[in-house]
Amino acid sequence: MTYLETMRRRTEAAFTALHRGVSELHYTQFPDHKNSGDSAIALGQARFWREHGIAVRTTSSAGSMPERVRDSSIPVLIQGGGNLGGLYPVLSEARYELAERLPADTLLIQAPQSVVFPTDADRRTFSRRFAARPNLRVAVRDQTSYDLLRDEVEDLSLSPDAVHLLGSISAPEPTQRRIVIARTDDETSGRLAGSESADWPADPLDLRAHEWLGWRAAKHPALKPLMARDHEAWMRRAERRFTAAVRLISRGEEVVTDRLHAMLIALQMGRHVIAIDNNNRKLTRYAETWFGALQPSLRFEHAPHTLRP
Repeated sequence: MTYLETMRRRTEAAFTALHRGVSELHYTQFPDHKNSGDSAIALGQARFWREHGIAVRTTSSAGSMPERVRDSSIPVLIQGGGNLGGLYPVLSEARYELAERLPADTLLIQAPQSVVFPTDADRRTFSRRFAARPNLRVAVRDQTSYDLLRDEVEDLSLSPDAVHLLGSISAPEPTQRRIVIARTDDETSGRLAGSESADWPADPLDLRAHEWLGWRAAKHPALKPLMARDHEAWMRRAERRFTAAVRLISRGEEVVTDRLHAMLIALQMGRHVIAIDNNNRKLTRYAETWFGALQPSLRFEHAPHTLRP
């Protein structure tokens, strides 16, 4: 089997196990921000639910989650990604507060995450406020993350990222030989930053306004009724961000990046990728866990000056 088909099947099997016994759910921490990689995750998850007949009863961002979700008797799922462990305190607090408030007999599912504990205190907080919760399923997307949690979480699984559920990604023809997609956030190694690099595209005004309203709603619950309720409306936002990322990445015949999802999306577009790791080895940890003998069109470099022309 090809790289694309093998990874899609592995992800399908892992998600089927993660959702065992689930026919409906509340979807929380929708990524209402410009990180297009998180939008790719959201779209992959949504495709899985649609194809497996799983009904999504509510969709909400971290700030806009309806109060009734905290009292839910049906499963609640938290968006997958790379923010488990304390790197992003606002999202961690929302996750922990939900785990503490949700009825003990309600299933809480954490979709596949990369795990980084910035400090020992972050690890203790995770153990006390999240891992200790009964009726919890957690999926992680690399072996290092699994090893970090194997003694913390009883129902723990290893799963590829949901982007693989999108399969082959159609894209425009390249217009230049190489494009550099470089992180500009706290996870950057700084090795790719420069005048020739780009990060994920900025959101248009209406998407920025919706994100702003969501965070305002966290402090002013009276604003929550103004937020989107329809799952498909949320997914159209993810589709717009994802499409913008595909247009950006597609410019290059070759993609150089320190972003995990720029790497994965480019591979699913059929581009050659040169990966330079971010500051917590997210890319190499993922590749070492899943790629093995698959040999996608990918090579890792340690620094930009080693790139061959």
